[in-house]
Amino acid sequence: MDGNKIQKIFHYMIVLLLICCWGLMMFFPKSMDSMGFKVFFSVSIACAMIYSFYRKKYFSTQECCKTEKIVAAFLIISLFFRFVFL
Repeated sequence: MDGNKIQKIFHYMIVLLLICCWGLMMFFPKSMDSMGFKVFFSVSIACAMIYSFYRKKYFSTQECCKTEKIVAAFLIISLFFRFVFL
């Protein structure tokens, strides 16, 4: 039980980091040129990759939620439209 709770906490922390990156790219695109944003983005992506490998190795039976995939796709598509049309 404790391992599952810890995994959920890490999962939500990683998701929060990635949503913060998305928000910065969506609403403050000029900040993407700063070194602070590049470091923050790199750390967020590295944490997501490490969590992904950890989840695949130790929790291989746990399925990804469809809602997570739909929300991630929506965020990526909206960011794409933001950069292309605005």
